[in-house]
Amino acid sequence: MPIQNTSKPLVLILEDEALIALNLQDELQDAGYKVAGPFTTCATALEWLQTTTPDTAILDAALKDGPCREIALELSRREVPFLIYSGHHEDRQFLADFDHVTWIEKPVPPSVLVQACRQLLVGCD
Repeated sequence: MPIQNTSKPLVLILEDEALIALNLQDELQDAGYKVAGPFTTCATALEWLQTTTPDTAILDAALKDGPCREIALELSRREVPFLIYSGHHEDRQFLADFDHVTWIEKPVPPSVLVQACRQLLVGCD
């Protein structure tokens, strides 16, 4: 069910697996979200964050250039709710400071992530 309000929430996607990223992007857009990314490196995502703040974010724990720790810290500083979507349980060590963050292990249907984003946004109202 698409979001009904006039401004579409902006979701930042960090995902370096192209098929997962594109499926997730399509599913979010179909559900009424705007999508930033998908970004495949932390460096490009941090550059984007210099000028924009998303409403929520979906982070893979590690991208092509390493763990997403700096992005997670920046989003936390800005009080942007986010979740971590990773297929590797050992990636939890990269983001140990973020135990309170929702962690969804790959694979799940994109619709599960869309619903999780919706819950993150409802939680910050």
